Amino acid sequence: MARGRPRKIEAKDALQSVMVAFWQNGYSGTSMNDLSEASGMAKPGLYAAFGDKEALFEKALLHYFETYGGPVFSRLQEARKHFVEDFRDFLGAVADLTLDKNTPSGCFLVNAIVDCTYGAERHQEVVAGLRESRYAAIKERLIKAVAAGEMPEDADVESAATFLDGQFSAIAMLGRSGISELDLKTFIETGLRALPVSDRDRYFEAAVARAPTLRQ
Repeated sequence: MARGRPRKIEAKDALQSVMVAFWQNGYSGTSMNDLSEASGMAKPGLYAAFGDKEALFEKALLHYFETYGGPVFSRLQEARKHFVEDFRDFLGAVADLTLDKNTPSGCFLVNAIVDCTYGAERHQEVVAGLRESRYAAIKERLIKAVAAGEMPEDADVESAATFLDGQFSAIAMLGRSGISELDLKTFIETGLRALPVSDRDRYFEAAVARAPTLRQ
């Protein structure tokens, strides 16, 4: 009996599988054989579609940022809520991804930075560029907060952006450590209270009234 034709693997599906493999094991801990097995594509097919392992890692990082970061940053830039609530949603989304049992632990981008497994020098440039994009998006939302009167006019936007960017990375690292969801959300709330907020007392009293769980 003749064998059927092998199932064609879509490039986007293969890249998703490649991303998960790198996310789980890092650059140095993932071989081309691993990527072939994870994606369902033979190595010649992977090379033809994406290039070598270094190119695959770069594409996987960009795919991660677009897939998981794109929607979150888009909502942040819409500025539909008070800026503290927008950052609560933003950091909460990071926490949810970090704790999601259906994905590897932590943030792929943060994992790559901490593990120092970039591969080619250009990977360091890609990672640095993605970090800069993240910081720029955070800073832009804070600038809007100042313009809207949600932050004092003399607020140090650069320092606040650096703080929130650090919170992002800390959440990803805490998620890798096995922290509970409650403790991670408490960490987020504690950090939010360090932000410079106009009419601070009134804002946080109203926030507590809307979300009773924040009283803890």
